[in-house]
Amino acid sequence: MKSTNHKHNSRSVLACAVSLAFATLSAPILADADVQGRITDNRSNLITGAEVSIPELTLRRITGADGRFQFNQLPKGTYTLLVNYLGAMPETRVLVVSDSEQRLGDIKLLSASDSIEHIEVVGQSGAVSKALNRQRNASGIVTVASTDEMGQFPDSNVSEALQRLAGLSVERDQGEGRFVRVRGLAPDYNAVTYNGTQLAAPEAGRRAVALDVIPSDLLESVEVSKTLTPDMPAGSLGGTVEIKSLSAFDRSNDFYSITAEAGYNEQQSKTSPKLSGVYSKILDAAGETDSLGIAIAASYAERKFGSENVETGGSWDFDDGLEEFELRDYTISRERIGLALNLDYRPGNHNEYYLRTLYSEFSDTENRQGLVVELADPQFAGSTGEAEIIRSLKQRKETQTISAVVLGTKQQSGNWQWLLEAGASKADEDTPFNISAADFAQEFASGIGFSGTDVLRLTAPAEAYLANGYALKEVEMGDTYAKETERNVKFDLSREIIQSAGSLTLKAGAKYSQRRKTTEEDVWLFEDFADVGISALSMADYAAGAVDYSLSTMGAEVSSASIYQLVRGLNRDDYVDDVESQINDYRVDEDISAAYVMAQWERDNWQLISGVRYEHDSRDAIGTRYDDINEVFSTNEQSSRKGYWLPAVVARYNVSEQSIVRAAVSTGLVRPNFEQLAPAYILEEDDDELEASFGNPQLDALTTKNLDLGIEHYADKLGVVSAMLFYKQIDNFIYEADLAGRGDYMDFAKAETFVNGGKADLYGLELNAIHQLSGHGNWMDNLLLSANLTLTDSAADIEWFDDGALLSREVALPSQSDKTANLSLGYETDTISLRLAANYKSKYLAEVGDVTDSAYDVYSDDHMQLDFTAKWTFQRGMQLYFNVVNLNDEPYYAYTGNKQYNFQYEQYGRTLVLGVQITNW
Repeated sequence: MKSTNHKHNSRSVLACAVSLAFATLSAPILADADVQGRITDNRSNLITGAEVSIPELTLRRITGADGRFQFNQLPKGTYTLLVNYLGAMPETRVLVVSDSEQRLGDIKLLSASDSIEHIEVVGQSGAVSKALNRQRNASGIVTVASTDEMGQFPDSNVSEALQRLAGLSVERDQGEGRFVRVRGLAPDYNAVTYNGTQLAAPEAGRRAVALDVIPSDLLESVEVSKTLTPDMPAGSLGGTVEIKSLSAFDRSNDFYSITAEAGYNEQQSKTSPKLSGVYSKILDAAGETDSLGIAIAASYAERKFGSENVETGGSWDFDDGLEEFELRDYTISRERIGLALNLDYRPGNHNEYYLRTLYSEFSDTENRQGLVVELADPQFAGSTGEAEIIRSLKQRKETQTISAVVLGTKQQSGNWQWLLEAGASKADEDTPFNISAADFAQEFASGIGFSGTDVLRLTAPAEAYLANGYALKEVEMGDTYAKETERNVKFDLSREIIQSAGSLTLKAGAKYSQRRKTTEEDVWLFEDFADVGISALSMADYAAGAVDYSLSTMGAEVSSASIYQLVRGLNRDDYVDDVESQINDYRVDEDISAAYVMAQWERDNWQLISGVRYEHDSRDAIGTRYDDINEVFSTNEQSSRKGYWLPAVVARYNVSEQSIVRAAVSTGLVRPNFEQLAPAYILEEDDDELEASFGNPQLDALTTKNLDLGIEHYADKLGVVSAMLFYKQIDNFIYEADLAGRGDYMDFAKAETFVNGGKADLYGLELNAIHQLSGHGNWMDNLLLSANLTLTDSAADIEWFDDGALLSREVALPSQSDKTANLSLGYETDTISLRLAANYKSKYLAEVGDVTDSAYDVYSDDHMQLDFTAKWTFQRGMQLYFNVVNLNDEPYYAYTGNKQYNFQYEQYGRTLVLGVQITNW
């Protein structure tokens, strides 16, 4: 891979690339008739992912969610039309092509199972069948999570559904799956798109998109591409998560679905409601029959739950003991609202216009009661001594929104096809005036200590739990807002050429996108309350009921209403923290120009894709520089221009009708996080020594060279066994470093920033098996088994200076688990569906605590969670379901260096859900 810094006109490059791709194409058109049709089962349900082929011409089509296929401008003659679909009997027809277009209508497939009269499109089998057929017929390596015909994911949350797939795991927040890891790579190394448009990320400083923000009720499927082809935008090292929305043409008839449920969490004993609905209809328009499709989806959910936590934050002196720890009790309410409106207009067989919209709102209200123990001297468990105890409150409501609009058209003219599409996405995160920390302190001359290892329990006299002994110390308030926008336009052009040596498709395209990230933060620090006449200085003046905390005892809780009343009676302008209110404000503008050319060749059992993509980045950043020595603020502006060439070769070979060998050599890139690029700079002096901390807008993108090799074997009915090897060499690995003692920071005692490192290596093996039992003639034929295991390993070097000498050590990539596994056992009849699923991931490096000392590295411990789902179809189209999430009550545990040194322990309890769904399926 080559990186260039030329300041050429990137838009001219795009125009030239598209023009040159087809300037030399003068091959004669050998075809003169079109053939089209639709694949259904014998109940007229549309079949997604069926392979429709004409062996004599080495032509192949894969049906989309609408079940359609189309061959354009076929030569006159008599051919064989072959339809293959896992779980169905192969269908063969004689196809006679003449001068006129042929509409074959619906081709109905029959079940391959002796015990089933129709193809399974609902429940576990239906969702698995859809996913496996799309995976089998894909050009590259993909995994798919698909809804069944009733519009249900196997899990209510998109990220929870994805964690069941081979090579994927989730990053959790308060026990809920939020971000997705692909093949051991952290969420920021993977891209998330909505119908091809890059989704903006609401969180300040990150590019990763939290998938729990998007209700799964609004979607048709989620596809994860683990190999990159030139027509895919760069932006991922592990994989691209493509969210595909529902369309009215995904159903053969008008469709509606209504779901209502109630949830219950053990930690809070409160009911959490959810209501969602989907409606789609196909209409006549402009004189065309069934040409306009309208699909609407809406979802509302409120989840009330809690968690209990004890953490040290890594405050260990391994020789002398623990310096500080904190007990935390969370009360949480999360509200999700989702809306989608999708329109499709298909006036003919060669024209298509579409509009895709998405709006998702996620509100997270959190009340955190804390008890912080600051020991005067480090202690080990079992001893006691002097300490200060701080009773602390944090309360805030954070609202994240994501919206997206995609408007496009697909046009077919003979063997030519072109696509023009414009997309826009906006995301923001708003945390208005909130309590960052309200602290009450009390000194203890003796008697303070702790017991336990992973779960620390406070040892203290009775006075530590009484509110009247704590004095008001300070209240920190905050107000933050982050916003990201992304706009893009793209054009793709392709031509299919039928040759005696096989079919050849040439494709080229261009894309231009603009992204902007802005963050704003205001901080107020209220203290010295007696000086302004405040007499209520005891925690007893602000206390409410007792904290319900099962891990230990905390005493009374601090009332958030009383704290808000206190600070609103004061003049905010007198308490502004000028430095914190400016240093975290920044804006980053990023323009990306891209173009690609590629060719796809198919003959007999071979398929080969080869091409190259070029992307040019133009980035401008503006932030704040603060000189604490002279107490001066100034503007910090920086720009960068870089270009990247991204070649790829992807191949598949059909060893037999059931077995496929896949291989790929590809390249990719991921741009640095906005937190790493932020142009904030703080210069300070401590004991006459210079110290600085700053972002690095000049960081290069992480780039990777990827090798993939694997084999898949599909059962005749429903099942697969596969093994995939992968290797990634990552260049420009980014980590936090101290530059003191070198270059421009030779005279500094500390200069902390983000830098590009050398190379990092990631390699692994994905094993996947799905099997539906059959042939037993009893209840065992209703069992569906699914298991996958991903083994990964990685290594990266991080560096630092010590007395002028450059030192380094090897670390694993953050968030990379050596083992990720899923095991699922399902049982399904026409009326009953049961599933028990286990998800496991081994420990992983969560953060580098101290660059110079591996003993302070923070690891998240092994995690295995069991979930159970039961569904009862008591009438056609009516279903009652019951879910248990975290059946084994698995906590989260992280440690510093060694398991005996707690970093964080958190427990969530079980969540029970009871719901009903009504559909006209």
